[in-house]
Amino acid sequence: MKKIAFVKDFGAYLKVKEGMIVCSLKDRVLWTVSPVEVHSIVVLATSSISSEVIRLANEYGIDLVFFKGYEPIAKLIPATYGGSLRVWLKQLAAWKRDKERYARQFIYGKLHNQWVTLRYYERKYGISLNASEIDKLMREVLLKSTVEEIMQTESEAAKVYWSGIRALLPKELGFKARRKRGEAKDLFNVSLNIGYGMLRRSVWGAVISAGLNPYLGFLHKVRPGRTSLVFDLMEEFRSPFVDRKLLGIARENPKALQDKKTVYGIEIKEEEIYTQARRLANSLLHGEEYRPFLAK
Repeated sequence: MKKIAFVKDFGAYLKVKEGMIVCSLKDRVLWTVSPVEVHSIVVLATSSISSEVIRLANEYGIDLVFFKGYEPIAKLIPATYGGSLRVWLKQLAAWKRDKERYARQFIYGKLHNQWVTLRYYERKYGISLNASEIDKLMREVLLKSTVEEIMQTESEAAKVYWSGIRALLPKELGFKARRKRGEAKDLFNVSLNIGYGMLRRSVWGAVISAGLNPYLGFLHKVRPGRTSLVFDLMEEFRSPFVDRKLLGIARENPKALQDKKTVYGIEIKEEEIYTQARRLANSLLHGEEYRPFLAK
Protein backbone atom coordinates (compact mmCIF):
# COMPACT_ATOMS: atom_id res chain seq x y z
CA MET A 1 0.00 0.00 0.00
CA LYS A 2 1.42 3.40 -0.98
CA LYS A 3 1.95 6.11 1.62
CA ILE A 4 0.14 9.38 2.27
CA ALA A 5 2.59 12.19 3.04
CA PHE A 6 1.54 15.13 5.24
CA VAL A 7 2.72 18.74 5.28
CA LYS A 8 1.84 19.94 8.77
CA ASP A 9 4.33 22.73 9.52
CA PHE A 10 3.59 26.39 8.79
CA GLY A 11 6.10 27.76 6.29
CA ALA A 12 7.20 24.34 5.01
CA TYR A 13 8.56 24.06 1.46
CA LEU A 14 8.17 21.13 -0.93
CA LYS A 15 10.79 20.66 -3.61
CA VAL A 16 12.41 17.96 -5.74
CA LYS A 17 15.98 16.94 -5.09
CA GLU A 18 17.71 14.12 -6.93
CA GLY A 19 14.38 12.63 -7.98
CA MET A 20 12.98 12.64 -4.43
CA ILE A 21 10.23 14.85 -2.98
CA VAL A 22 11.64 16.75 -0.03
CA CYS A 23 9.70 18.66 2.63
CA SER A 24 11.81 21.17 4.54
CA LEU A 25 11.37 23.99 7.02
CA LYS A 26 14.06 26.65 6.71
CA ASP A 27 17.27 24.59 6.62
CA ARG A 28 15.82 21.47 8.26
CA VAL A 29 14.58 18.49 6.21
CA LEU A 30 11.29 17.21 7.68
CA TRP A 31 10.85 14.22 5.38
CA THR A 32 11.94 12.79 2.06
CA VAL A 33 9.93 10.35 -0.03
CA SER A 34 10.30 8.64 -3.37
CA PRO A 35 7.45 9.50 -5.78
CA VAL A 36 6.87 5.80 -6.44
CA GLU A 37 6.09 5.25 -2.75
CA VAL A 38 3.44 7.93 -2.24
CA HIS A 39 -0.21 7.97 -3.26
CA SER A 40 -1.08 11.52 -2.20
CA ILE A 41 0.39 14.52 -0.41
CA VAL A 42 -1.91 16.22 2.10
CA VAL A 43 -1.15 19.89 2.80
CA LEU A 44 -2.53 20.86 6.21
CA ALA A 45 -0.65 24.14 6.81
CA THR A 46 0.28 27.24 4.84
CA SER A 47 3.30 26.24 2.79
CA SER A 48 4.97 26.47 -0.60
CA ILE A 49 5.29 23.91 -3.40
CA SER A 50 7.71 24.07 -6.33
CA SER A 51 6.44 23.49 -9.86
CA GLU A 52 8.83 20.52 -10.07
CA VAL A 53 6.83 18.75 -7.34
CA ILE A 54 3.65 19.29 -9.37
CA ARG A 55 5.37 17.94 -12.49
CA LEU A 56 6.55 14.88 -10.59
CA ALA A 57 3.09 14.41 -9.05
CA ASN A 58 1.57 14.38 -12.52
CA GLU A 59 4.18 11.92 -13.79
CA TYR A 60 3.63 9.45 -10.96
CA GLY A 61 -0.13 9.98 -10.46
CA ILE A 62 0.18 11.61 -7.03
CA ASP A 63 -2.81 13.64 -5.80
CA LEU A 64 -2.18 16.91 -3.97
CA VAL A 65 -4.87 17.69 -1.37
CA PHE A 66 -5.17 21.05 0.40
CA PHE A 67 -6.91 21.72 3.70
CA LYS A 68 -8.05 24.84 5.51
CA GLY A 69 -8.45 24.02 9.15
CA TYR A 70 -9.92 20.56 9.29
CA GLU A 71 -11.78 20.59 5.98
CA PRO A 72 -10.48 19.75 2.50
CA ILE A 73 -10.80 22.75 0.17
CA ALA A 74 -9.05 21.62 -3.03
CA LYS A 75 -7.51 18.62 -4.73
CA LEU A 76 -5.06 18.75 -7.59
CA ILE A 77 -5.57 15.66 -9.74
CA PRO A 78 -2.86 14.64 -12.25
CA ALA A 79 -3.78 15.56 -15.83
CA THR A 80 -3.52 11.86 -16.68
CA TYR A 81 -6.53 11.26 -14.37
CA GLY A 82 -4.69 8.29 -12.91
CA GLY A 83 -5.65 7.02 -9.49
CA SER A 84 -8.75 9.02 -8.61
CA LEU A 85 -10.72 8.26 -11.76
CA ARG A 86 -10.03 4.53 -11.45
CA VAL A 87 -11.18 4.56 -7.82
CA TRP A 88 -14.32 6.54 -8.66
CA LEU A 89 -15.31 4.17 -11.47
CA LYS A 90 -14.73 1.11 -9.27
CA GLN A 91 -16.66 2.77 -6.42
CA LEU A 92 -19.60 3.44 -8.74
CA ALA A 93 -19.53 -0.14 -10.04
CA ALA A 94 -19.50 -1.54 -6.48
CA TRP A 95 -22.33 0.81 -5.51
CA LYS A 96 -24.45 -0.49 -8.38
CA ARG A 97 -23.51 -4.14 -7.99
CA ASP A 98 -23.27 -4.95 -4.29
CA LYS A 99 -23.47 -2.04 -1.92
CA GLU A 100 -24.70 -4.47 0.76
CA ARG A 101 -21.27 -6.11 0.96
CA TYR A 102 -19.62 -2.90 2.14
CA ALA A 103 -22.61 -1.81 4.26
CA ARG A 104 -22.39 -5.10 6.19
CA GLN A 105 -18.71 -4.57 6.96
CA PHE A 106 -19.16 -0.97 8.10
CA ILE A 107 -21.84 -2.01 10.59
CA TYR A 108 -20.02 -5.19 11.63
CA GLY A 109 -17.05 -2.99 12.56
CA LYS A 110 -19.28 -0.51 14.37
CA LEU A 111 -21.01 -3.19 16.45
CA HIS A 112 -17.73 -4.95 17.23
CA ASN A 113 -16.28 -1.69 18.54
CA GLN A 114 -19.40 -0.95 20.59
CA TRP A 115 -19.14 -4.45 22.05
CA VAL A 116 -15.47 -3.82 22.95
CA THR A 117 -16.40 -0.64 24.82
CA LEU A 118 -19.15 -2.25 26.90
CA ARG A 119 -17.17 -5.44 27.44
CA TYR A 120 -14.25 -3.40 28.82
CA TYR A 121 -16.42 -1.98 31.59
CA GLU A 122 -18.15 -5.30 32.24
CA ARG A 123 -14.80 -6.93 32.94
CA LYS A 124 -13.43 -3.97 34.87
CA TYR A 125 -16.36 -3.70 37.28
CA GLY A 126 -17.90 -7.17 37.11
CA ILE A 127 -21.27 -5.82 35.96
CA SER A 128 -23.62 -6.68 33.10
CA LEU A 129 -24.23 -4.15 30.35
CA ASN A 130 -25.71 -6.69 27.91
CA ALA A 131 -22.64 -6.63 25.68
CA SER A 132 -23.47 -10.20 24.67
CA GLU A 133 -26.60 -8.89 22.92
CA ILE A 134 -24.45 -6.68 20.70
CA ASP A 135 -22.11 -9.62 20.05
CA LYS A 136 -25.13 -11.64 18.85
CA LEU A 137 -26.38 -8.84 16.59
CA MET A 138 -22.85 -8.31 15.25
CA ARG A 139 -22.83 -11.88 13.94
CA GLU A 140 -26.36 -11.63 12.61
CA VAL A 141 -25.59 -8.54 10.53
CA LEU A 142 -23.28 -10.62 8.31
CA LEU A 143 -26.32 -12.66 7.25
CA LYS A 144 -28.45 -9.69 6.22
CA SER A 145 -29.09 -9.31 2.51
CA THR A 146 -30.36 -5.73 2.20
CA VAL A 147 -29.18 -2.35 3.43
CA GLU A 148 -32.53 -1.86 5.17
CA GLU A 149 -32.06 -5.08 7.15
CA ILE A 150 -28.52 -4.07 8.06
CA MET A 151 -29.68 -0.70 9.36
CA GLN A 152 -32.48 -2.36 11.33
CA THR A 153 -29.91 -4.55 13.08
CA GLU A 154 -27.77 -1.48 13.78
CA SER A 155 -30.81 0.21 15.32
CA GLU A 156 -31.45 -2.77 17.61
CA ALA A 157 -27.83 -2.73 18.75
CA ALA A 158 -27.96 1.03 19.37
CA LYS A 159 -30.71 0.55 21.96
CA VAL A 160 -28.53 -1.92 23.87
CA TYR A 161 -25.37 0.14 23.49
CA TRP A 162 -26.75 3.49 24.64
CA SER A 163 -28.56 1.81 27.51
CA GLY A 164 -25.17 0.50 28.64
CA ILE A 165 -23.56 3.92 28.23
CA ARG A 166 -26.36 5.50 30.28
CA ALA A 167 -25.72 3.00 33.07
CA LEU A 168 -22.04 3.95 33.12
CA LEU A 169 -22.51 7.72 33.18
CA PRO A 170 -22.82 9.72 36.41
CA LYS A 171 -26.50 10.57 37.05
CA GLU A 172 -25.70 14.27 37.38
CA LEU A 173 -25.05 14.48 33.62
CA GLY A 174 -28.73 13.79 32.96
CA PHE A 175 -28.09 11.52 29.95
CA LYS A 176 -31.32 9.71 29.01
CA ALA A 177 -30.72 8.69 25.40
CA ARG A 178 -28.58 9.56 22.38
CA ARG A 179 -29.60 12.89 20.84
CA LYS A 180 -28.26 14.39 17.61
CA ARG A 181 -27.12 17.95 17.03
CA GLY A 182 -30.03 20.35 17.46
CA GLU A 183 -31.82 17.95 19.81
CA ALA A 184 -29.08 17.61 22.43
CA LYS A 185 -29.63 19.45 25.71
CA ASP A 186 -27.51 17.47 28.17
CA LEU A 187 -23.75 17.88 28.47
CA PHE A 188 -22.75 14.38 27.33
CA ASN A 189 -24.82 14.50 24.14
CA VAL A 190 -23.45 17.95 23.34
CA SER A 191 -19.92 16.60 23.86
CA LEU A 192 -20.64 13.58 21.64
CA ASN A 193 -21.80 15.86 18.84
CA ILE A 194 -18.61 17.91 19.06
CA GLY A 195 -16.53 14.72 18.99
CA TYR A 196 -18.42 13.35 16.00
CA GLY A 197 -17.91 16.66 14.20
CA MET A 198 -14.15 16.33 14.73
CA LEU A 199 -14.27 12.72 13.59
CA ARG A 200 -16.23 13.64 10.46
CA ARG A 201 -13.61 16.18 9.41
CA SER A 202 -10.82 13.63 9.82
CA VAL A 203 -12.68 10.94 7.89
CA TRP A 204 -13.61 13.42 5.16
CA GLY A 205 -9.96 14.33 4.69
CA ALA A 206 -8.96 10.66 4.59
CA VAL A 207 -11.65 9.82 2.02
CA ILE A 208 -10.55 12.69 -0.24
CA SER A 209 -6.88 11.79 0.14
CA ALA A 210 -7.52 8.15 -0.76
CA GLY A 211 -9.17 9.22 -4.03
CA LEU A 212 -12.67 8.11 -2.98
CA ASN A 213 -15.83 10.00 -3.89
CA PRO A 214 -17.18 11.26 -0.53
CA TYR A 215 -20.75 11.61 -1.83
CA LEU A 216 -21.23 8.01 -3.00
CA GLY A 217 -21.99 5.93 0.10
CA PHE A 218 -22.95 2.27 0.43
CA LEU A 219 -24.83 2.41 3.72
CA HIS A 220 -26.17 5.96 3.86
CA LYS A 221 -28.41 7.02 1.02
CA VAL A 222 -27.05 9.30 -1.67
CA ARG A 223 -28.45 12.82 -1.41
CA PRO A 224 -27.27 16.09 -2.99
CA GLY A 225 -24.51 17.64 -0.88
CA ARG A 226 -24.44 14.79 1.63
CA THR A 227 -21.06 13.16 2.20
CA SER A 228 -22.59 9.69 2.48
CA LEU A 229 -19.34 7.72 2.24
CA VAL A 230 -17.85 9.83 5.04
CA PHE A 231 -20.79 8.88 7.26
CA ASP A 232 -20.30 5.23 6.24
CA LEU A 233 -16.66 5.13 7.25
CA MET A 234 -17.26 7.12 10.43
CA GLU A 235 -19.34 4.29 11.87
CA GLU A 236 -16.29 2.17 12.65
CA PHE A 237 -14.59 4.93 14.65
CA ARG A 238 -17.40 6.47 16.71
CA SER A 239 -17.14 4.20 19.73
CA PRO A 240 -13.35 3.83 20.10
CA PHE A 241 -12.30 7.35 19.12
CA VAL A 242 -15.14 9.45 20.61
CA ASP A 243 -17.58 7.60 22.90
CA ARG A 244 -15.02 5.73 24.95
CA LYS A 245 -12.82 8.79 25.49
CA LEU A 246 -15.67 11.05 26.54
CA LEU A 247 -17.05 8.30 28.75
CA GLY A 248 -13.70 8.07 30.52
CA ILE A 249 -13.66 11.83 31.14
CA ALA A 250 -17.29 11.82 32.31
CA ARG A 251 -16.71 9.02 34.80
CA GLU A 252 -13.56 10.58 36.21
CA ASN A 253 -14.71 14.21 36.37
CA PRO A 254 -18.17 14.98 34.89
CA LYS A 255 -17.71 18.75 35.27
CA ALA A 256 -14.67 18.61 32.99
CA LEU A 257 -17.03 18.29 30.00
CA GLN A 258 -18.23 21.84 30.66
CA ASP A 259 -14.87 23.03 29.35
CA LYS A 260 -15.05 22.69 25.57
CA LYS A 261 -11.25 22.67 25.40
CA THR A 262 -11.36 19.31 27.16
CA VAL A 263 -13.79 17.93 24.61
CA TYR A 264 -11.88 19.35 21.64
CA GLY A 265 -8.72 17.91 23.18
CA ILE A 266 -9.66 14.25 22.70
CA GLU A 267 -7.31 12.51 20.30
CA ILE A 268 -8.69 11.44 16.93
CA LYS A 269 -6.18 8.92 15.60
CA GLU A 270 -5.87 10.21 12.06
CA GLU A 271 -3.21 7.76 10.93
CA GLU A 272 -5.55 4.83 11.52
CA ILE A 273 -8.41 6.62 9.76
CA TYR A 274 -6.26 7.39 6.72
CA THR A 275 -5.05 3.77 6.63
CA GLN A 276 -8.65 2.56 6.70
CA ALA A 277 -9.64 4.87 3.83
CA ARG A 278 -6.76 3.50 1.76
CA ARG A 279 -7.86 -0.03 2.69
CA LEU A 280 -11.32 0.76 1.33
CA ALA A 281 -9.88 2.23 -1.89
CA ASN A 282 -7.69 -0.85 -2.39
CA SER A 283 -10.65 -3.13 -1.84
CA LEU A 284 -12.58 -1.30 -4.55
CA LEU A 285 -9.64 -1.23 -6.95
CA HIS A 286 -8.54 -4.83 -6.59
CA GLY A 287 -11.71 -6.62 -5.48
CA GLU A 288 -10.15 -7.54 -2.14
CA GLU A 289 -12.29 -8.28 0.89
CA TYR A 290 -12.89 -5.11 2.90
CA ARG A 291 -11.93 -5.51 6.55
CA PRO A 292 -13.35 -2.90 8.93
CA PHE A 293 -11.36 -1.24 11.70
CA LEU A 294 -11.70 -3.45 14.78
CA ALA A 295 -10.74 -1.93 18.12
CA LYS A 296 -9.05 -4.03 20.80
